[in-house]
Amino acid sequence: MMRGMRWCLLAIVAVFAANEARAHNLGESYLYLQVYRDSVSGRFEISFADLNPALGLSGTDAEITPANLDERIGFLQDYYRDHVTISNDGQALPIHFKEHDVLKVGEGFILMPFDIGGLDAVPEVLTFDYSVLFDEEPSHRGFLIVEYNWATGTFANEAGISLVFSPNVRHQDFEVRSTGRMQGFLAVVRLGMEHIWMGFDHVMFLIALLLPSVLRREDGAWQPVNRFTPALIHVVKIVTAFTVAHSVTLSLASLGLVRLPGRLVEVVIAVSIAVAASELLFPIFRGRVWLVVFGFGLFHGFGFAGALSEMGILGEYMGLSLFGFNVGVEIGQVVIVVILFPLLFLFRRWFLYRKVGLPLAAVFMILVSSAWVIERAFDVDIPMSELVKPYVARVM
Repeated sequence: MMRGMRWCLLAIVAVFAANEARAHNLGESYLYLQVYRDSVSGRFEISFADLNPALGLSGTDAEITPANLDERIGFLQDYYRDHVTISNDGQALPIHFKEHDVLKVGEGFILMPFDIGGLDAVPEVLTFDYSVLFDEEPSHRGFLIVEYNWATGTFANEAGISLVFSPNVRHQDFEVRSTGRMQGFLAVVRLGMEHIWMGFDHVMFLIALLLPSVLRREDGAWQPVNRFTPALIHVVKIVTAFTVAHSVTLSLASLGLVRLPGRLVEVVIAVSIAVAASELLFPIFRGRVWLVVFGFGLFHGFGFAGALSEMGILGEYMGLSLFGFNVGVEIGQVVIVVILFPLLFLFRRWFLYRKVGLPLAAVFMILVSSAWVIERAFDVDIPMSELVKPYVARVM
């Protein structure tokens, strides 16, 4: 029992320590590109901590801060126009700045989105001349990152660097490669698979449904099923109900026909895990598992649509994107079932599985999902990994 509790606590630490921050480092500035079917947009990012010392603004009335950024943004935009040129076939293209923002990482990064004008169609090659802070700080480096390009299967990319600019390498060509669909479609399928595998909440809901699939309740206690095929058919029905439900709302939400507040959706998804896990301890479904799975599956579909929207995928090739993402999600679910279900069937007769494993799994999932409910409902951050570390150290 103690060993089981130790692994339960370690799992909680792993889940809550999995928040990966965006990689923004001092001494670096960034040029993000979003390549659409018939246009190109972008975003400049630079830290206050790099900008002010390099330009000699630190400690002066001209220092740029989050508080006075609105007043000083014109100066910064002019600086970028003087130090960044984007060209096509030798012709400099106008940079039209849009509403700016601040990213709260470290001492803060200035975000300056823009559209590139003068384009009738997306070119094959763009030429960049980039010298932001190079003359003031020779150790500074600039990075070109393609954040979005459906045709090349690039979505929400924040790490893959396409070009590196330095004082000795300021002028570079970049091949946009804006044609083709198969690569983009396959990338959307892969995103669907990754969203299931990397989405702890969706995986946890599915696992909570799979754990009792090889058991039956008899006189208030879990007993192992005797045959593999009926248990597998039961799982197929559950997964099908979940698939139909989330496919419906994913399509409706993506097409803009039905909308729900994102916070409500995320809270209900977390609640769905607690409800499914509670069934491992108490008989709350009472033969209505299909209705419960279908109902919560509708909200998971809204969650999938939110993820697609955040990555900007729904703006182009809507039909292909929806179909590809759904295919990826289903492949991800099938892989989980194929791996987990045979193992559960083998373990179903083990006393430790029924009397220790299930209760521990239920408690773990209820604790995690309850914390998610609080975080998502009240927009707070519960440092669960820090809270459980002392207990982990005690039981190790």
